[in-house]
Amino acid sequence: MIAFIVVPNNRSLANYVDITLRYLGNPSKDRVVVSRGEDVPFIIEELSQSGKKTIGLTGRDLFKEYELAKYNTKLIVLKTIDWNDKNAMFGKPVLCLLGPKSKKLENLPKNLRVSINSKYKNLAKKYLNILEDKGYRFAKIYLSGSTEAAYCNGISDLVIDIVYTGSSMKNANLEVYDKILESDFVVLGVKND
Repeated sequence: MIAFIVVPNNRSLANYVDITLRYLGNPSKDRVVVSRGEDVPFIIEELSQSGKKTIGLTGRDLFKEYELAKYNTKLIVLKTIDWNDKNAMFGKPVLCLLGPKSKKLENLPKNLRVSINSKYKNLAKKYLNILEDKGYRFAKIYLSGSTEAAYCNGISDLVIDIVYTGSSMKNANLEVYDKILESDFVVLGVKND
């Protein structure tokens, strides 16, 4: 029997959380632990190390970031639920490299400043390593909150962040240069649990 279910308090995941909790028989509130989406994998691991059988719900992007940070995780994806939101630019959240509208990365200087949503530090590093192998050099600026504001204020030349509806990207006069990772909703558990 599952002792705890860790769920994200992210608004964009609320519908998926509701569907999953109904599927699990609407567990009592004292068995549901609410946290930030990026903290879900850490909480699952901590609870399971305390001997509590735990599963959690979050976005694939946040779990992938966790995997890159932890290297030797005991967590696995038990189920993937396809994200399909007509309000999302790509139907789901997508971690993207954003740059000035009507330009291309190839036409920008090789030394660039990039503002990165700090939730995606490891995914961004892995992606930027590929571009660095092609001759680019990046000054990385890690931010919590609006990475687009850093671009608008001249602090960065590029942005790495999640694109959902695309409205803040468009308001900042940015466009998608590259998709880094598409996300879905995942149910996580512990190996051999």
